[in-house]
Amino acid sequence: MTRILAASRRWSALVLATTLGFTEACGGSDTASPSPSITVTLNAASATAPQGGSTATGVTVTGAGGFAAVPTVTVSGLPTGVTATVSALQTTGSNSTGTVTFAVAATTTPGVYPITVSAAGTGVTAVTATVSLTVTAFSFAMTLTPTTLSVAQGATASSSIGITRTNLTGNIALAVTGAPVGVTATITPATTTGTSASLNVTTAVNATLGSATLTITGTSAGAANQVLTLALTVTPGLGVTLSASPAALSVARGASGVTSVSLARTNFTVPVTLTAENLPAGVSAVFVSNPTTGTLSALTLTATAVAAQGTVTITIRGTGAGIPDATTTLQLTIP
Repeated sequence: MTRILAASRRWSALVLATTLGFTEACGGSDTASPSPSITVTLNAASATAPQGGSTATGVTVTGAGGFAAVPTVTVSGLPTGVTATVSALQTTGSNSTGTVTFAVAATTTPGVYPITVSAAGTGVTAVTATVSLTVTAFSFAMTLTPTTLSVAQGATASSSIGITRTNLTGNIALAVTGAPVGVTATITPATTTGTSASLNVTTAVNATLGSATLTITGTSAGAANQVLTLALTVTPGLGVTLSASPAALSVARGASGVTSVSLARTNFTVPVTLTAENLPAGVSAVFVSNPTTGTLSALTLTATAVAAQGTVTITIRGTGAGIPDATTTLQLTIP
């Protein structure tokens, strides 16, 4: 009986060993296949754009576990005034790549904003990545060279306006105010996308003399206004002032009379031609040293024996290149 039990046990062990060996030879226990999944990565974890500007970052979606669908990419958490555009994804192997472009409005508040980029696909769990978007302010500053001008009546002068821009590429409008009577102030160009302009000041020959302050203002949408001032002094311009002494003459028929003509010159040294106008019939006029480069001349009036009698006002006129005419009057009586 004992021998029969021992033989039975040996047979059972042999069967078990044979079964295990066959199982191992056939590959052992079953292994579960991995589940499809995706990951999303960004080329940069941070991006910077000025107000009114834009910036971009690359995005890559990687599939695993047999994921073969086309993923979708969306953006959330955008601040007011910022929009995001995702380009069409290009797929090569398990990777799908694209670009996320952020457009920042000029009114967007400067600051740092965390923005979420999400990737999703059929049969997989959505995943996210975060990009930190920094919005910077734009501004500009202006300088004036020189800051003071002294301009003679009838002359022109200019001052240069320099513009320094910070994240600002748009138009800057320039305006000038405060010009006194007889003064014209203009800025060229009046609107610019550049970094310089010119302030031009032109004075009339009768412009108000003295000091004035011109104010130059620069404006650009969304940026703080900038203001400059220019100290303007209008000085006497080129010219001549005439006076006659005596200012009245009585000349008898057949006689002559003389009056001195003074020329007060202002920044003017070229010759002045003198003429006498409104002479009565029978009266002639002769100037000593005419034209004259000096400050004094003499006018001789001669009446013929038949000169018209009475009292008239004679105009003495002085003319010169580049100056307005100067006049004075002389009262002539032929008794």
